[in-house]
Amino acid sequence: MASVNLAGSSLRYKNILVVIKQTAFEEYSQLKLRGQAPKALRWKRLEQRYKAHKQCVNDLLGVLRQHQVHFSCVNRVELDRQHLADIDLMVAVGGDGTVLSAAHFLDHGTIPLLGINSDPNVSLEDRKVTKKVVDERRSHGALCYSTAIDLTKSVPSVLYGESQEHLTYRTRIRCKVKSTFSETRLVPALNDLLIANPSPAAVSRFRMGWLHQLEEDTNPKAQHGYGTITRFAGIPYDVEKSLNVWSSGMWVCTSTGATAAMAAA
Repeated sequence: MASVNLAGSSLRYKNILVVIKQTAFEEYSQLKLRGQAPKALRWKRLEQRYKAHKQCVNDLLGVLRQHQVHFSCVNRVELDRQHLADIDLMVAVGGDGTVLSAAHFLDHGTIPLLGINSDPNVSLEDRKVTKKVVDERRSHGALCYSTAIDLTKSVPSVLYGESQEHLTYRTRIRCKVKSTFSETRLVPALNDLLIANPSPAAVSRFRMGWLHQLEEDTNPKAQHGYGTITRFAGIPYDVEKSLNVWSSGMWVCTSTGATAAMAAA
């Protein structure tokens, strides 16, 4: 294991939650036991990626034990807000999907999130062969700070606060679904938000406009000919310059989700 010179430094993060991705090999193996797995699967390839992921997890836990960090592990599909009690750092081991899924539970933005790409599309063998085609089936890791290749060096620098200059704040977007008698606040999204009919072939119908907050002592009555009065958290709003929309839906993204797909939409 590579050594990092952190003499005289103290741990910045002492209680860590490790969120571990469940690989496709594990999921399909469970289906195979029930006789429900697809027949056209390449089991050797899935098993190879599973072993690479598990090796990364073992390496990470070894680093945490070496530096005497208190940690707990949870499967990505079992992650719940109760796991966030008394932790000061969340580590997502997998790929971009694992990072995005873990970010849903960080509502208030007080707990930093560290992403580790456990199966990067560029391995040590790929670096030796310059003409080798990149395996696009592996994770790109655009949201991951570290990979399975360099975690023995990068993770200790994070634990001791040596990489604070790489700590960035990212904007998230949240949707509030309001019906006649209820109001549902969805989890915050780090990348993008799609409002559309569940069926891709169906037309999405919704009203879009600008919210103008009304005074509490005023009569909640639309002040414009085509306005609509609505309430959010008990506060009345007049939806000004609103219009009915019939379309494929509405796609909104943050700066993190500003990908080529969004630019081409």
